[in-house]
Amino acid sequence: MLRDMSALWGKRMKGVAAVVPALGLLAASLGGCEYADDGGPPGVAASAPPSNAGPGHPDSGVASNSPAVPPEQANDEQMRRLLGPPGTDELPYLTATGAAAAWSADVPAGDYLLTAACVAAQYAELEVRLGGADAEESNILCHTRRVMRLTHQGGLITARVAAAADPHFGASGVRLEPYPEVPGSSAGPANGWAAEQLGPEQPGEVRGYPVPGQWHRSGPVESPGTLTLTFVCEGTGAVEITVFKPNGDDLHAGSGFTCGRPFPADIPVGPDGVLVRVDATHDPVRAAYSLLPSTGGGQ
Repeated sequence: MLRDMSALWGKRMKGVAAVVPALGLLAASLGGCEYADDGGPPGVAASAPPSNAGPGHPDSGVASNSPAVPPEQANDEQMRRLLGPPGTDELPYLTATGAAAAWSADVPAGDYLLTAACVAAQYAELEVRLGGADAEESNILCHTRRVMRLTHQGGLITARVAAAADPHFGASGVRLEPYPEVPGSSAGPANGWAAEQLGPEQPGEVRGYPVPGQWHRSGPVESPGTLTLTFVCEGTGAVEITVFKPNGDDLHAGSGFTCGRPFPADIPVGPDGVLVRVDATHDPVRAAYSLLPSTGGGQ
């Protein structure tokens, strides 16, 4: 079973598999000059993503828009920022410039997150197949992530994403990673820092300590409904936050946050809680969030 959880930074998009509501807390512009099939522009997408180049695939050290960086290299670096750094789980992670990114792998049964993205184009075509089932096909708005939860029974997973652009410069990528586990009750040293930022922990409150570049699962909440998610961080540069429910509904995203003050936002949360991801333009960043019933003070 595939669950589509695409973030369109304030716009809605209908894929083949599902229609997903999306609410952008803060939206930034996407540069592009092509048009959708219906003759209109595809909508607003995310700003240039933060840097999260992984081991073996570092950034060039030169800004991607610098004349000193070849277009192919700049696009690949931006692609890797969207996908995040490769994990240590040996699951598929592939980017391609000037060609489709495609892989097929034998994967054990379990729940996974598949992330696909594209740059230097308006959109890309994504195809995902579990075992011998029919392929799920949809379009990706470039310069944003498409995230899908896969409930896999074991066996072959095939994924392909191809950017619709000049084949010399359009870049695409797709990765697979384990669906995040609910963390333990103790966060070690982060507890003391979070208490300074968020105040004493309250009965029924859920707190999380996301690691930049990784998905964090809150676990269940005692009082589902409209909750205030309060996010705090310590570090330099801008921070991007992505939040959605584990079942794929009500995704929220924002970029351009600066550390130093709490940011509250009221969001609908079900009994299973949320998934949270923090990406930062400069490492290291320490982050925490809390979930409490809303009192109407969130944004």
